[in-house]
Amino acid sequence: MIEIAILYILNKYDCTIYKLSKLIEEYFFAYIKTSAGTVHPALDRLLDKNCVSFVERMSSGGLKSKTFSITTAGIKYLEDLLINFRETNPNRIIQEAKVVLFCSNVLSVGQLIEFRENLLNNLELYKLKLEKGLKNEYIDLSETQKKLAQNSIEEVEKLIKLI
Repeated sequence: MIEIAILYILNKYDCTIYKLSKLIEEYFFAYIKTSAGTVHPALDRLLDKNCVSFVERMSSGGLKSKTFSITTAGIKYLEDLLINFRETNPNRIIQEAKVVLFCSNVLSVGQLIEFRENLLNNLELYKLKLEKGLKNEYIDLSETQKKLAQNSIEEVEKLIKLI
């Protein structure tokens, strides 16, 4: 998700790593917590994929500073990440779905149709897994566990309505 957040911000602004981290926290305050340990490696991966570039300058204080920007390949990669979103961790699908939905305004009308269909499919599959787990007579769930699963189902249903 950090790569999506980085590309989303760089699609709006050219910025230094520090400013990028701050903007990610401001835009994605409810979804992503940044640190140097997440932003730097993600930027390195994006540089390796030619998704971002940078210009190195000397700051007014005499320190080297890199200003990052998104490339054409980066825009395409961001669109691909959004359109082809796949659940990789069932424990985080709701949070990840919110991030990709939040970033979907970078997509064209045609891309949005494909994006929404794919996201709906992912959420419906997750909802079915939850419902199947609740109905499984071989699993002895406590009332708290059942309520948590039901709460997740309700959250997914809200997201589906939003889409």
